This record gives sequence, C-alpha cells and structure tokens, in this order.
Amino acid sequence: MRIPRMLRTGVLIAAAVVLGLLTVQGTYALWNASTTAAPGIVSAASFDVALTASPSGQVTNMTIAGGQAGSLNLTQTATVSPGNSVYANVAIVNGSNAGGTFNAALTVGQATLANVNSGVLAQYLTVSAKNVTSTAQCGTTTGYTVLTAAGLTSASVPKSTSTVFCFQVSLSSTAPSTVKGQAVNITLPITARQLCGVPSGC
Repeated sequence: MRIPRMLRTGVLIAAAVVLGLLTVQGTYALWNASTTAAPGIVSAASFDVALTASPSGQVTNMTIAGGQAGSLNLTQTATVSPGNSVYANVAIVNGSNAGGTFNAALTVGQATLANVNSGVLAQYLTVSAKNVTSTAQCGTTTGYTVLTAAGLTSASVPKSTSTVFCFQVSLSSTAPSTVKGQAVNITLPITARQLCGVPSGC
C-alpha cells in the first residue's frame, strides 16, 4: 500500500498529512473449494513526520487533525546585504510506527516569494536548498542548489531517523539601495511520500 503525504509551508514551512486506512475481509477461493476468512482487527499505523525549525525552534507534527495544513515558521530575523545570504533549516523525523520497512522521501518544491507592503525586494532574492544529515552542515555555503519547479528530494529516510533541509536566501549584488528595510514572505511546499514497504520494491 502506498500512501502519499502532502505538506504545505508558510514562511518558510508547513505541513499536512492525510492518513489512509485499508481493511480487508471476505473469502479466499482455491479452485472449487472456499473458506471464509474472519475480518479480525485492523489497526491503522501512524505516518508521523515531525518537523523542527531553525532558527525559530518551533516544533510541529505533520499529521494534522482533519487533514488540514499545519504551519511551521522559521522566523529568520537576520538581515541580508547585497551579495550575501541568510540561512534557515528544518529537521524532519520519520516517526512512523508501521511494522516492517517504512521509509519515506521528502521533497521541497520551488519557493514562492511575496513582497510585503508593496515592496520590490522579492525580485532580487534567490532561494536555494540542500539536503543533509545534520543541521550543523547548513552553515557551510557549499552544496546549495537553486530551487526550481523540479524541487529537491531527500534520500530515503528510514523509520526513527531524520533528514535536514537547509535553506539559503541570497540577495543579488545588483540590488538597489531602495530595497533597504523591505521584507518578503517566502513559502516552500514540502511533500512526504511513503516509499515501498518491502525490500524487493513495489
């Protein structure tokens, strides 16, 4: 069974998950003989994915009651100057309690930038990302890739392990002095997807 999970983000991140439950009961037939299989008890495993933002320190779980999108705010308070960058990250833990192999892949999509108070700052900003194993790796400037419509997908994340998306927001060296003091809201969509739950594949 494959259960896609969708996360949505707001400045810089948010999440949402819809749980699926499959129950099976009925008969098993072999040639002309048949026997009835009792339905038994079916329990739904959780597909919990926990998010921790930095620098805000906000924590949330992507499993939101009613399937509504949750919100995780990275709250980047540092200022950026022309030719330089500011950084933020989100650590993501695959907390599923499903039996057997239950790996997940996380994908961050292209950023949406919205100017605040009729500013023009957004056109001078570039949002890049990289996927690493620890938040300590986010501070190094190497490995960042500009986020396009194709997005950036993490390596497979097994149960009880984590992955990290690092974000880099860079201001063009050609930005005019008139953008000084302006602000922009950056929204990033994140998708969590269950990978095949058996070693041999789907």
